[in-house]
Amino acid sequence: MQIKPIITYSGACPLFRSLESQILNAIPLDTCEWRRTFQRPTKHVRLEAQAQQFNVEPLEKYKQGDWSILDHPILHIYVTDCNDVDAYKATIREEIDTWLKLLTSYGVSDWMILLVETLDIRKTKNLLPRTTVLDKIRLDFGSKNDDRCISVLNPAKFEQKSTESFRCLVQRIRFLMLTSYNRNIAKYEELIRSKREKRNHDDWDFRQYFFLQEDLALILEKLELPTEALIQYDELDAMFSQFITHTGFNEKQQWLSYFKRPLSAFHGICLSRVDKFEMRQKIRSEGVSLLEFRNYLFERQAYLLLTCNDIPEIAKRLLGFLFSTLREVEYIKLDCQEGALCCWEFVCALEVLQLCEQAMEPNEVTCFQHCAPIWNLAKDKLYELGKLCGLLPGCTPSSEQLHIVVQLSSGIGDAPPQQQFLQAMPQLRDRSPNRKPKLSAAQQLKEALGSNQAFQKLYLELAELAISTYKHVTRLRSARLVGLDLGKFYCALNEPHKAVGFFTDLLRELKAENWHTLSSQTLLELANCYRKMGDSLAYTKTCSSISCCAELETLVRTFYFDEFLKSLKTLNTTLSAQPSMENANYCVLEDHFRVLDIEVLNANPIIQDDHLLVQLKVESLYPRGIVAECIKICYELHVTPELEAALQQDVPLKSKDCSSRLKVTLQLFHKQDGSLNSASVASDTPKTKQPVRRTSSTKRKLSPSVQSDFSNTVQAENIALQPGINLLELKGKANRVGRWQFKQLCVSMSSLEFLSEQLAMQLQPPTFEICTKPASASLHFKTLIAGIVQPINLYVTGGSFIFPPDAKITLRCSKNLRIRQALPVDDPGCGNDATFEQTLLVPLLQFKSFEERSIPLEVLTDMPGRKVAKHHEHHITLSCPWSRNELQIPLEFQPAMEATCRLHTCGTQKFLQVIMKGLDAQLLLHQAKVKCDVPGVRLQDLNPDPQEPIQIHKSLTVTYLYEIQVEPLKAEHELPIVKVHFVVKYTTLTEPQVWRNYGCAFDLVDYSTLFKLQAQLEPNELCRLRTVCNLNLKITKVNENPYVDLMYEVLNDQNLWAVCGRSAGVVSMKDVDSHSISLDVMPLSTGFLPMPSIRLSKYTAGGKSKTDGHSKVHPFPPGQVYNSTKSMQIHVIASVSGEQ
Repeated sequence: MQIKPIITYSGACPLFRSLESQILNAIPLDTCEWRRTFQRPTKHVRLEAQAQQFNVEPLEKYKQGDWSILDHPILHIYVTDCNDVDAYKATIREEIDTWLKLLTSYGVSDWMILLVETLDIRKTKNLLPRTTVLDKIRLDFGSKNDDRCISVLNPAKFEQKSTESFRCLVQRIRFLMLTSYNRNIAKYEELIRSKREKRNHDDWDFRQYFFLQEDLALILEKLELPTEALIQYDELDAMFSQFITHTGFNEKQQWLSYFKRPLSAFHGICLSRVDKFEMRQKIRSEGVSLLEFRNYLFERQAYLLLTCNDIPEIAKRLLGFLFSTLREVEYIKLDCQEGALCCWEFVCALEVLQLCEQAMEPNEVTCFQHCAPIWNLAKDKLYELGKLCGLLPGCTPSSEQLHIVVQLSSGIGDAPPQQQFLQAMPQLRDRSPNRKPKLSAAQQLKEALGSNQAFQKLYLELAELAISTYKHVTRLRSARLVGLDLGKFYCALNEPHKAVGFFTDLLRELKAENWHTLSSQTLLELANCYRKMGDSLAYTKTCSSISCCAELETLVRTFYFDEFLKSLKTLNTTLSAQPSMENANYCVLEDHFRVLDIEVLNANPIIQDDHLLVQLKVESLYPRGIVAECIKICYELHVTPELEAALQQDVPLKSKDCSSRLKVTLQLFHKQDGSLNSASVASDTPKTKQPVRRTSSTKRKLSPSVQSDFSNTVQAENIALQPGINLLELKGKANRVGRWQFKQLCVSMSSLEFLSEQLAMQLQPPTFEICTKPASASLHFKTLIAGIVQPINLYVTGGSFIFPPDAKITLRCSKNLRIRQALPVDDPGCGNDATFEQTLLVPLLQFKSFEERSIPLEVLTDMPGRKVAKHHEHHITLSCPWSRNELQIPLEFQPAMEATCRLHTCGTQKFLQVIMKGLDAQLLLHQAKVKCDVPGVRLQDLNPDPQEPIQIHKSLTVTYLYEIQVEPLKAEHELPIVKVHFVVKYTTLTEPQVWRNYGCAFDLVDYSTLFKLQAQLEPNELCRLRTVCNLNLKITKVNENPYVDLMYEVLNDQNLWAVCGRSAGVVSMKDVDSHSISLDVMPLSTGFLPMPSIRLSKYTAGGKSKTDGHSKVHPFPPGQVYNSTKSMQIHVIASVSGEQ
């Protein structure tokens, strides 16, 4: 069928025929911009055309309103080659005028006048005429349409010169054709609307209207507008369906009789016909059945969608097309052979699938989403045909069924001749040349109906393709349902081992979504498979699950319960070490029992090693009573959900990742009257490559995925469980300390163990705490004072420790620290220090758990002999019966008093002053003595002999004075250090009868007088203010010594004295016994002023060696220099003028 716009020609017809081929071939060589009306988008189109001699008949139909846009001429051309103005005026003008009037009478305004000019070279030397024929034509007919009057050089005579004019002619023809289409399409759409409005009239015929609107679709398709052409076919489809639907409501249409032909032939659609308009001619001439009309309509829609490269839309429309057609067949009650519609559906489905298979890419999800249900439909229809024709497993076709196969094969017919336009489409993928081309859908169906083996092969192939496609688009539920059909088919083939996998997957999905009735039916199928396979373990587990299905009848449940008990006795399989395997000896407890409540009967807190009592409330789903050999619940350390999530994701606590949340906004759509039409949510995020897919429900395993650690359990043995609710008491021992939570319940029957997946109750599984109160020992005391008996308390807490009868605590003291148990005041050993020991054993007689006992103790340590910067530190080590580790407790003692000494000189006499300072205790001192074991050294006591002890306390000082007498023969270099021991007895006011000794040792060094220093002020009697006086210093060597150079310094108070001149100097005592120095001083204040202080130091001159380049001054110790005038005072009087 040729669909090209028609151009008519009049006038010089032979001339136009000579130009016809050139014009028609040049029109499609280039595109032209089509500016459409009604604000439709501009489009560049490529036009074709065919030429016909002018005929009035199409114009008559156009005028009557019974015209087709396919047969209606789109442009009318008048052709003339008149180049003489006079000849034009004589004949041509009148012909053109008559032609235009005829067109105008029919309402046609799409015309063009073409003047073919032929130049005479011999006449070109003459002057050109003032007015040409073209000017006359435009003046006469083109005053408003001068663009419709065109002249062109005859290409036959002037090939080179006519190129530009011919190009302009072709361009003008394209433009006028598109302008005509704008006008004619608008008029044709009005004609279609007027015809559609008359659809309820008795004489209205849908077939005529169908061709009327399809002509518009064909023109739009020819103008490269497949989307708009598809809209026309969709409108026809909807209108036809509406008519058929109304037929069911007794609204009969006369034209429906054309489509009520019996379905003797039920060919499916063919998307690769050679002549795609073959059925159109048959519809127009002979009439077709409903299926044939529907096939043609869908084929045209599919072809336009394929042109738009929208193959997924073809698959999307197929199911709606099939179901609506079947409903229409039912509405108009067409007679058809049994199985005919199944054949038609199968062929249509397979035809579309073969097209999609060529176009789909593996990562394309959209097309697969629509193909998956089509595979399933083809599988179902093939199964129905196999059931009808006796091709199912285990069946042999009868003669009657063979006759049905013959009739169906005849009705399917042969595949029509196919063209290669589908393979030429750029959107279709190239296949391997070695791959055998598939048979057509009709041939595959005929082959499948020909034998049982071919049927089984095709059915299994379709089922596998349906499952894999559903899984590819993540529609797992649908895949599981197809697997159910495939499993039943394998069971019919007596291959239960292949069916088990499909039934198991479906059962897992149904249980996860709580489809209890369906899961019960699937369990029955599984039990049948396991019985045929001889898998006693799986059969036992399945029988147990079936007997607990409340959706089944009691008789069925009881039968399988007896089968379960019978098989359980013969089951000798040992427990599997891999609980995650489907064939392990573990069963899901939730399928057989329901845990209602778990309650801990112990009072909180639960002490370690105590008995743990738990009450379990469980419901048995078995139809009769059963005995469980062991029921136990394990418990594990309680982990908070936040901590568990952090441990699994390895992220810090309280961190939430919200990046995966979609940002959605609310969108409200309102009608024109302001009322709400619809509401939706939309996401503003960019569209990802992979669309959002619907995932399956939570995977539920048919066997427990994880077996918990049953090292910490409560359990009960040999328990009879009755149908319904049972209250059980489980016992265990609280071995470990911590906060625990019940994790998993296990019910053991013979070699089967029923493990709970999780303890899902109304509340979270209860938590309980097992704690242990550790035994402890500590020492309680206040400020400890050395040298005095100090009370301390040993505080022992038993906790949950069980003490043996001979339990003891050992206390070991550090050096110089002793301890004993506290004695009463009237005890004879109270004042005896010998009762203190270095190590003390404290018995814990009749000590019970959680008992607390305080044991009084006493400690004593010696006072330090010298003054110390820090407290006196000791420690006591405890060895307790409940711990292998020793506990060391530090103790700090403060001294009760401290002793210091000073060396005083008076000439050559030496005196030792001992100062006793009280600190943190009130003591009594008595019988202070000093002792020196150095020969030649004697200490003379200068203290009065006290009759009563001297009391000392904090901030009170007691001083003792002794003279040191050294024999003259004992030089200082012979006795560089003199050790002096000071001893005094002391006691406390609370225990005056207990006296203890306090002693300390002093080392005396540099005790010999080496130099004597004397100072005298002159005049001594009359010393006036601000009057210079002479200060005479005399340094005398008392004992021989190695110090030759001495440095003296006057250390005066700047407010009392002023030194006139130098205040320091160096003297040499070499070979002399004394040396005198005279200095000038001036008093600055009146009254009795102390003598200026003089300091004598050792002087070492520098420069005597390379390493020592500087002079050095070293002070003398206090006992080696005696200043005889240190405490003298000078009376200073005012000056004569009375200055103060």
